[in-house]
This record gives sequence, C-alpha cells and structure tokens, in this order.
Amino acid sequence: MKLPILLYHKIDRIPPGSRYPKNYVMPRQFDAQLALLKRRGYTSVSFADYLAYRPGERRLPGRPVVITFDDGYRTARTTTGPLLEKHGFTATIFLVTSLLGKTNAWDSDELQEPLLDAADVRALQAGGMEFGSHTATHARLTALSPAERMRELCTSREQLGALLGKPVLVLGYPYGDYNAETLRCARDAGYEAGVIIRRRMNSDATNLLELRRIPITCLTSLGRFAWDLFRLRWFHGA
Repeated sequence: MKLPILLYHKIDRIPPGSRYPKNYVMPRQFDAQLALLKRRGYTSVSFADYLAYRPGERRLPGRPVVITFDDGYRTARTTTGPLLEKHGFTATIFLVTSLLGKTNAWDSDELQEPLLDAADVRALQAGGMEFGSHTATHARLTALSPAERMRELCTSREQLGALLGKPVLVLGYPYGDYNAETLRCARDAGYEAGVIIRRRMNSDATNLLELRRIPITCLTSLGRFAWDLFRLRWFHGA
C-alpha cells in the first residue's frame, strides 16, 4: 500500500516581514486541499493506525493519508482544527516540548508566534488529534554530541508522554536533518517511527524511522497538490 504523509507548518495568512513564508499555507488553500482529498476518497489515519498495520495487526482504508504539522503553532487550534473537522480529517502535530506555551525561539530571526500550551494540547487530543515529538528544543540533532542528542530525544518523549498520558511513538526530526546515528538514537530512546522530508510516498518496505513526508507550502497550487498525489502513487521506487 502507498501512504502519502503531508507536511505542513502553519495554516494562516503570511504576515508582513516573515523570513520563511513557505512555512505558511493560506486557510483557503488548506480548505481546498482537504476538499480535494475528500473527493478523491482519502481517509486520514494516525501513526498508531499505521504502526499497527505494518505487522498485520490492523487494516487501513483503501486510500489512507497522514496529515502532519511541525512545531505546534497555536493556529492548530484556532484555524487548522476547525478546517480538519469540517472535512472529517484529523492530523498529527509534532511538538517542541520545552517551548509549549511560548514562541518559536529556535527561529530567532523569524517573527515570533505563539505555540500551543498544555491546555491546548489536551483539548486537541480530546478532539482526536495525535501528537509526536519534535525534540525538546528543536535542536539540529546531527550537530549535537551523543549525550545531548539522547537528552533531546528522551526528555521530549518523557515530557510529552506525561502530558498525553500515553507513550509517544513518533519523532519528527527538526529541519528534516538526520543520519545513521540519529536513527540509532531515536530507536534507543524508544521511538517506533520517525518522519523525514522527501517528496515520495511510503510503501510497506519503507524504514519506519525514515517515513517520507511531502512538504506543502504557500506555493503549492491545488493543481500541483493533486498532481503529486497522482504522480507519486505510480512513481517507480516511491
């Protein structure tokens, strides 16, 4: 089975002065993309669903899709959540655990915007949203010492697990940056899956710690969005 995993950051208008406008997708854009997914017969699934599917413990719908958001901006509750609910979808949000309720401090040269706090996370979880770790501080894991890397991975997993009341199974590598040592550390820290950035779908043979995500930006037209879903389904080696 081919599984597309979509990567978003913020569903919002691009504010004047933003240094990274590609991190935004306009609400009307997102609304149209969700409507297209629904028309094409896609059903959102969680990573928990997919992890149970891989060893044959659960079946998936005919056209599954995983929708993900990195960083955990507060727009996930104010804008994204209602649009997902409108179309009958859910999503997974990768949180930077030491910055809950604060701002995107890792992007010191970018406009600072509010992140979800603990109450937001609990409310979204009650509504069916899934969460994963984006490390404790959004550190570039490949640039850290082994001890620092494990601290980022273990601390975030423990903090988020305590907040959610259940084990955290999935990791989003900050900046999509990883290597063989990162994969080993993620496995040792207890993660069962990890997501990277690569414009490919996933097959039943894809390494669970290197699940590919298709990045969606403000420049992704609805035509490109639809074409990627069609093209990548048949792409050799995808």
